[in-house]
Amino acid sequence: MAAQLRCPCLLLVLLSLGSSCAFLGQGSPGLDGPPRLTASFDSGSASARLQWHRVRGHDFLRYQIERSHVDAFDPTFEVLGKLVDPKDTTFVDEGITADRRYRYRVQAYYAVGKDRDKEAFLESELVEGGIHPFDEAWALPPGFLPTRVLAAGDVVNVLGAGAGYVARFDLDGREVGRWRFTSGLNACLETATLDGPAAALGSDGSLFVVHNVFEEGSAPLPRWTKFDPKGQLLWTKPLEAVFVRHIVIDEGRVFIESVSQLQQFDEEGEFVARFPVPPLMVSSLRWWKGALAALVEPLGFDSSGWQAPRLVTYTSFERQQAQSVLGRDPLSEEDRGAGLLRRPSDFAVDDVGGRIFVVNAGHHRVEVFRGSRFLTRWGQEGQERNGDFQFRGKAWVVDDLTSGTRHQREVVAGGIALDQHGSIYVADTFNNRIQKFAP
Repeated sequence: MAAQLRCPCLLLVLLSLGSSCAFLGQGSPGLDGPPRLTASFDSGSASARLQWHRVRGHDFLRYQIERSHVDAFDPTFEVLGKLVDPKDTTFVDEGITADRRYRYRVQAYYAVGKDRDKEAFLESELVEGGIHPFDEAWALPPGFLPTRVLAAGDVVNVLGAGAGYVARFDLDGREVGRWRFTSGLNACLETATLDGPAAALGSDGSLFVVHNVFEEGSAPLPRWTKFDPKGQLLWTKPLEAVFVRHIVIDEGRVFIESVSQLQQFDEEGEFVARFPVPPLMVSSLRWWKGALAALVEPLGFDSSGWQAPRLVTYTSFERQQAQSVLGRDPLSEEDRGAGLLRRPSDFAVDDVGGRIFVVNAGHHRVEVFRGSRFLTRWGQEGQERNGDFQFRGKAWVVDDLTSGTRHQREVVAGGIALDQHGSIYVADTFNNRIQKFAP
């Protein structure tokens, strides 16, 4: 009786595995059980490493590895690969997109039927995961328009085009204070992207802010402000510049960039040196690989020949020669593909993993590079879902640096930073919020 019941049960199991499978034929031994699948996800290589135990049975044909996107409009599984050696039980899915949840399965196929001319399979359980998933988001006060974010220890500092103070949060988005650097309005300028206040950390944890004070009917007033690590305002000093844009600090050296010049100071605010720089449209300036690195928008009169922006590391402060260049030119007018920068507004450096995170504002996404190679990306234009960005919108912009007149017009802006744990913070400017993504 037991032998009579066994065959119908096996038929029911195979029917539940999928209509493409053949029924067990006469004398088929099958396999010793479905693959037991595990997956590990690595953001540093943008990959998922799948492993399963070897299934046994001399009628084995192949393993088939399949993947689907959990939140996709069409969650159909796609075939990633087929392995015919039963001892080959590892598969690496490379180049996966960040902030996307993947689902994987492995099917072990084997021959059935009297003549072994049909197929059946046993299927693993599903495993899920991804890299840099969305963690949380928090809103900024109305009109703040966050453009720069700086993570220092357990505090996230946020600066905005529409506010004269630094908004400070803990790593979970709870506000822990505001450090005011001006009681007036910010004068913002549109070059490559929106230039508003910028900040950098000193060697002892002091916070330096460069900004331009708006005054109706006169030129903007370039200033820089220093706070001690506890938030006490130490000083605010004028800068001999037309318009101040960026600040970078390395080993006690303070570099402040304005239009066509780079000035060096010490951390007490004393002037050290001045360097002329080309009149390039630089949207972000950082210290990377022992040198200054800049997001540069190509201009019609320069000699670079670039058709799209680049992240450039220079051999000298005067920026006459590039040490390294990251980015590519478009393949066509419709090209929006991986690694193509359009109006990038900021970048952050992962020194440990050798990665660069770029706010690709013109495409409303974050691009990640490792070395000179594109690694992964995430984001799209929108405001309803987590992971949606709005890097284009309207802001008050100075039209004339002599008279200081300003108008509201459409610009692009956005900022990014990494904390000590590897979490990523994105200043989602025109959604007026900070979005946090896991390491």
